[in-house]
Amino acid sequence: MRDDAILGVLVIGHGSRRPEANDDVRNAAQIIGERGGFPLVEAGFLEIEQPDVAESFKRLVKRGARRITVHPYFLSPGRHTRGDLPLRVSDVARRFPGVSYQITEPLSAHPLVIEASIARIRETAKTTCEDAGVNTRSGKVYLIGAGPGDPQLLTLLSAHPLVIEASIARIRETAKTTFEHANVNSAQSGVVYLVGAGPGDPQLLTLRGRDLLASCDVVLYDYLVDPDVLNFVSSHAERIYVGKVGRGRHTSQTEINQLLIEHARAGERVVRLKGGDPFLFGRGGEEALALSEAGIPFEVVPGVSSALAVPAYAGIPLTHRGTSSSVAIISGASAGDLDDVSATLADLSRAETIVVLMGISNLRLIADDLIACGREPETPVAIIRWGTYETQQTVTGTLASIADDAEKANMRAPAVIVVGEVVRLREHLNWSKQELVPSIVQSEPVLTRI
Repeated sequence: MRDDAILGVLVIGHGSRRPEANDDVRNAAQIIGERGGFPLVEAGFLEIEQPDVAESFKRLVKRGARRITVHPYFLSPGRHTRGDLPLRVSDVARRFPGVSYQITEPLSAHPLVIEASIARIRETAKTTCEDAGVNTRSGKVYLIGAGPGDPQLLTLLSAHPLVIEASIARIRETAKTTFEHANVNSAQSGVVYLVGAGPGDPQLLTLRGRDLLASCDVVLYDYLVDPDVLNFVSSHAERIYVGKVGRGRHTSQTEINQLLIEHARAGERVVRLKGGDPFLFGRGGEEALALSEAGIPFEVVPGVSSALAVPAYAGIPLTHRGTSSSVAIISGASAGDLDDVSATLADLSRAETIVVLMGISNLRLIADDLIACGREPETPVAIIRWGTYETQQTVTGTLASIADDAEKANMRAPAVIVVGEVVRLREHLNWSKQELVPSIVQSEPVLTRI
């Protein structure tokens, strides 16, 4: 948050059938903006009058506000500032993930409002008594029919300079608190953040990752990052796609490293957004080394790895008492050749559960190698494609059958392979399934869409 230009102020009045009362809220919002030095100010109303809370909030976002301070202007603390208003603001804010908001404390309790109230009451009482011919020197004042709800008294009160100052004070207090909190959680200039986007579902992104996306100047993202995750990125930020898709067109790692360094040296707040976890087969270590050698400060923000989350979404625990107490996570692709994959499998084949990432194209080789290393041909296997998404697909089989099963089901990348007895538990633990389809390990593929 580099300046207050992104701060928007939303002054909310109750809304009245009396046009002059609504105009009073609009005038107060204008004066608050002018005297408080707030360039982005909108007036809105809870009911009756337009614009309502949602529309006025959207207007501020459209004008460029990224932090919005909502100021209840003479609303009932019980009913509106603690009930209706927070609900309505929360509802509209969900549509703008990159925008934060905070609601000020009720205006009525501010000491300046109390002083303004006393001044207005005395002025009104004096005028009323003089008009009625009452001797005010007696020190006794009789007000009949005048109270906190009197329209004339409220109109006079809201226009009082002390009330405007109280509103400005409330807004500044709230904005300062929000700004200090944002500074702790937002991206810093000249720093690169290696952020894990999680396994797919945007709801599995970490809070730290969300805050950094909302406050960065530029984000470099991969092919497997869900487009909805990018909704958290400010509309002002630059978005650079640097994905790699199999043997197709891709951005080289050297070029990615150079982009990170150049943007950081330009003083920008840089997020490198990677699917899953950046340090698990994500080349995050290579990028961190390049940044370190270039003298660029960086931070690693772990993500929920697909190696853990995808089996869980398919109802497969990687460890289970009495079934599996060891897990090996390997890459089914290699920077060298397929002999590297086979050598890795030979070393780790004794793990009770084996998770293979990026291995669908080498599935037959992987299954044959594991059998050659001593695993039983009937060892259960599951393949989960597009894990954690609504389009998730799961095929189960055995080491002897899984390559053929996957071909019949037309399974393609991205997919996670799980090998081990824990796969059998899916029959009982498939919590996210949309339809009850039995998943017994067998030679014929069982296809489940969730």
